[in-house]
Amino acid sequence: MRFILIVLFFLNSTQALAQYDRLSINSEFLGKDVTVQISLPDTYRHSDNFSYPVLVVLDGATQFNHAAASAHFYSTYAAIPEMIVVGVSLKNRLAFFTHTEPDAFVGRAGKADLLTRFLQEELLNQLNKQYRVAPYYVIAGHSLSGLYTSYLAVKGNTKFNAAISISPSLWWDEATIVTDFEKKHSTSGAKTFRWFLSMASEPNEMPEAFERMLLALEKKSKSGLYYKYARFPDETHDTTPVVGMAKGLQAIFSDWNAVPEIDIMPLSNLIKFYEDKAKEFGYAFPLSAHQYNVYGLKATYEDKPAWGVEILEKGTETFPNSEILWDSLATAYSLNKNLPDALSASERALELAVANNSIFIVEIKEQNTDLKLSKK
Repeated sequence: MRFILIVLFFLNSTQALAQYDRLSINSEFLGKDVTVQISLPDTYRHSDNFSYPVLVVLDGATQFNHAAASAHFYSTYAAIPEMIVVGVSLKNRLAFFTHTEPDAFVGRAGKADLLTRFLQEELLNQLNKQYRVAPYYVIAGHSLSGLYTSYLAVKGNTKFNAAISISPSLWWDEATIVTDFEKKHSTSGAKTFRWFLSMASEPNEMPEAFERMLLALEKKSKSGLYYKYARFPDETHDTTPVVGMAKGLQAIFSDWNAVPEIDIMPLSNLIKFYEDKAKEFGYAFPLSAHQYNVYGLKATYEDKPAWGVEILEKGTETFPNSEILWDSLATAYSLNKNLPDALSASERALELAVANNSIFIVEIKEQNTDLKLSKK
């Protein structure tokens, strides 16, 4: 029963509204203006210097909303890092998502390398100028755009660190991407790269090329390339992006959560856990606001309020503008029988909640009132 109550508390105290922006980038490489949708983490305003990894979602007009929802949901529970989600939409998918130009498509295909230059030299550069971006980039695509993300995964030499390929069109140009990969003698990569690929209930050449790629991956040992895959026989080509994106994010960041169940850790163990993760991912991810909140509250409610206080104090130090963390710290102080500090933390949480018109203002006011009554 206690675990159920904790989960309900998380649902009420950690989910918030994300900030959405829109950019228009005049691309020299694509020869057109590209509209970009951006979803910032709900904790973005909680710090002035914390940086976030990026998830680039191709076919953004149709795939951005559910991808952003999945990223926000899983990061709220510390299953994946909090991320800036970026949706990119292109009108000429055939041209820019294919890396070869078959005779039947001369002049209409094979411009994937131009898309890569746009993404790496224009989009990522603009994001780094305008937002607090960490140097860890994930790219996701479906169907033809899944072919493109697969191309990045097997080609290497990219700024991206991970790729999600949902029902990718590996059959393109007689499955040349698979054939080329099969012929490679050396597939050693210079850096760690993570790849998730999936297949729905698809006809003919789609699953055939997919199975060939899996077989080729099993036979080769590519240093630094970590891959996972899934089959979704109950999904169609059109319905698979939602489940594929969710499972893809989980696969890329598998075993990311330091305490996925009701286990708890002190702050020092959490720091060590994520230092070790840096070896797997090629990047040292600092603890995010939601991680501090989840891990701090779990420790607090699992009879280790002193651990919870230590974790949440560090959280408010890193994210001083987070009404969520200050409110949780007030809870931890209270359960650790430190009413003066609990009330002080609650007052700070209430101040921030009012200033930011927080959706949690009712809950924060209630705790503040309860603490004041306890003081009398």
